[in-house]
Amino acid sequence: MKNLNFRDSFKSFLYDLENFITIYENHLHVFNYKKLNKLSDKEIIISLEGKKIIITGNNLKIKQMTKQELLINGTIMKVEFNYE
Repeated sequence: MKNLNFRDSFKSFLYDLENFITIYENHLHVFNYKKLNKLSDKEIIISLEGKKIIITGNNLKIKQMTKQELLINGTIMKVEFNYE
């Protein structure tokens, strides 16, 4: 059995690719989403495994979309996590 030290455990936690979100100045990247629930220029709601992400702002748009990834553009004011 392999012993993991703190560094390896923390690194594994940070790079868990089950799903992740990266926030930039005017972009938000979501990896491995389940469903796009709501789309408007003021609010976008996305389902992940066991949680929802609520993004609010102005001029929100889906810049790119694949089966696994979303790239959202606009003035992002708030990102909320709702655990189901």
